[in-house]
Amino acid sequence: MGDIMSERKKIPSDIVVMVLTEAGYRCAVPTCRTILAIDLHHMVEVSEGGPNEVGNLLALCPTCHALFHRGEIARESIYTWKSVLVSLNQAFDFVALDQLLFLSRPETANLKVSGDGVLQFSRLIAAGLAAFRLFMQNGPMLLYEVRLTDRGAKLVAAWSSGDRQAVARVLVGTDGWQFGSHGGAIGELIVSLRYV
Repeated sequence: MGDIMSERKKIPSDIVVMVLTEAGYRCAVPTCRTILAIDLHHMVEVSEGGPNEVGNLLALCPTCHALFHRGEIARESIYTWKSVLVSLNQAFDFVALDQLLFLSRPETANLKVSGDGVLQFSRLIAAGLAAFRLFMQNGPMLLYEVRLTDRGAKLVAAWSSGDRQAVARVLVGTDGWQFGSHGGAIGELIVSLRYV
């Protein structure tokens, strides 16, 4: 172990910032998202030749990091969470990712917002992951209900499960709908999830 530690190089600060930014300075485990302390996990371990590169690093809180090393979190889940984070970050910002996870919480089932509140969820609405409807009008005051669509809820569930095939099934629906059908990062994620 001493040899590995002496051979281990410090992760450059610009790489640390990129990995933390990718995860929104939070644990990458979608059911955790802790913000207090973050470790950088090598997906391919240093002892296996894994480099200190953004593509090989994932932000994890110390608890999730320990759970992985104890075998309680599968390697497959780590790869899935990284793939989804990379692709969704290219389609959305981390605020939209947090909103996606926020809307999946049971206590938001009756979320009512103003018109300005609806605009906060516009990226998710445009992507078909969230929807809104007029809930109430009292004179000039309008309240809207915002919720995840079925597809949004399925994406969060698949992402949280760490199952690549489940994520791919959600991203390419049986109805021919394809999230990010315009290609780009989401299209690449769909292809990579199908064949990995």
